[in-house]
Order: sequence, then structure tokens, then C-alpha cells
Amino acid sequence: MNDFSDPNHRPLRVITFLAAHATESFTLAEIARFLSLPKGSAHRVMAALTEAGFVSRHPRHKTYTLGLALVAVGQAALDRYPGIGIARREMARLHAELGIGLGATAIVNAAYLLLGREGTPRTHDGLTLVGERRAVLPPIGIGQFAWRGEAEIDAYLASGSAYLQPAILDHLRRAMPVIRRRGFSMAAEGTGLHSLVKATVISSENREDEDIPSAITRAGDIPAREYQMLDWRDTPDAGVNYVAAPVFSPEGEVCLEIVMSGFPDGFGQQELERCIARLVQAADVVTSEIRGRKPKPW
Repeated sequence: MNDFSDPNHRPLRVITFLAAHATESFTLAEIARFLSLPKGSAHRVMAALTEAGFVSRHPRHKTYTLGLALVAVGQAALDRYPGIGIARREMARLHAELGIGLGATAIVNAAYLLLGREGTPRTHDGLTLVGERRAVLPPIGIGQFAWRGEAEIDAYLASGSAYLQPAILDHLRRAMPVIRRRGFSMAAEGTGLHSLVKATVISSENREDEDIPSAITRAGDIPAREYQMLDWRDTPDAGVNYVAAPVFSPEGEVCLEIVMSGFPDGFGQQELERCIARLVQAADVVTSEIRGRKPKPW
């Protein structure tokens, strides 16, 4: 989590906040109130960001929105990470073909970041705009951690020891080779998982008093299959919440993930398997076009 009391983070907090509310505009007083900034500090930050073009100030209403200079920054980032644009293209194709919600995500600095979306992926409860983030706590990001080394997997699972029962931690550990072998992660539908993912959303506003692990604990008991399905038989009736396929970098590491969710009610196993095959194929296309290397399961 960010240190919200650090004055050096204030410009980043403002840009993150405006990005999370990209279609809205705010007065200086509103920004100061939402981000718990002293009004004088807010004025200095907004003046500097406006001068740089990262923020735009309406001449009559005196309200602030994202500035055009960020368009160039965003395009430069897309040029630096071409896999994002390719993933968006493939997601658009899949959404047009299957009518199912899709999202592209990556783990960046211990945050699960939404990079793009098509339709309304149910697994992104609480994440509505590109750039919004979620805390990386088990099982969030399991499909990406499954391809990392044992030390990183151990640390990832240990971060959930405060709120996960030993049996669930053991279940997640056993899921790692399963995910690598089949090439995707998959969780069963259920209200517990929806509550958990909502609890891990990192607000663009002041969240320094929030305790995310406690919020997760309050989500209640969640069946193991909602954390990760090991077999189709884990969910004979409930259905599937999401399926996520990794995209690999030239170094053979997961650089992003394409997530499919929002399956229609009554979707059968045969229909799901067809959708999953198309999802994995799309992720492989992205890996190939960025000259990535898909490692063998170990």
C-alpha cells in the first residue's frame, strides 16, 4: 500500500484519482477533500500538474480533469509494452465471437492492475476503469504466481496466512502445478469470491486507515473451489467464475494475463471448454507476437 502521508506521493495520488474517475471533473476543494489534502498543498499540486499538461482546468467552471499530456505518456507506455495492445485486440475478437467479458491484468509493484477490458468481466468486481488496482493477496493473482519460483510462491501464500485456513493454503499450493499443467487458472462461481475480490480493491482515495486483510476475513467462509478449481468435478452446479490464461515475455515470465468471466447461466462443460480453448489460443497469439517464450510446466 502507498504511504498516503508522504507529500511526494500527492501528484501521483491526484493522477490516480482522476484516472479512476476519467469521465468526471472536480473542483480544487473536492480533490482536497477526497484525498485528505491540505487546501494549500492541493493548490500547489494542481498548479504544477496543470502547467505540465497532466491535468486540465476548465476556464469557466474551474474544475479539473485529466490532461492531454497523459495521452502521449499512455501511447509511449503502449509502445514500450506492445503486448497490451495485442491483448486488447484479441479480447475484442473474443468478445465479438463469444459475447463473454474479458480483461487484461498484470501484477505491478505488488498490485493487481487492470490494463484493459471488453464487456463486463464479473471477476473484476470493484474494478471498473483501466488503471485501477487490487491488492495481491491469495488467491488474487494466483494464475501469475503459479509460474514463479518456489520462494516467491511461498512468500505469496504466506501473505494469506492471517486470514486463510491451513487447509485452504494447502489447496492453493496443490493448485500451482495444476495451473501450470493445464495452462490456465480457474475458480468456481460463488458469493464468497465476489466479496473477497471487492475487499481487495485499492481505492484511489485515502485508504491509509483501511485494513485489507481484516476486510477479507469479514468476507466469511469461502469453499476451496472458489479459490481455485482443481478439476471440473469441483463445481457440478455452481458454474465457473473466471478462467485466466497467461501471456509470457521473451524471458519466459508471465507479463500479463487475459481473464474471461461473466459466463451465461446454464453454460455447460462442453461450451466452457470451447471458450477456454479460445482463451488459451488468444493468450498464445499475444505471446507469439511479442516473441515470448512459453515455458514447460515443472
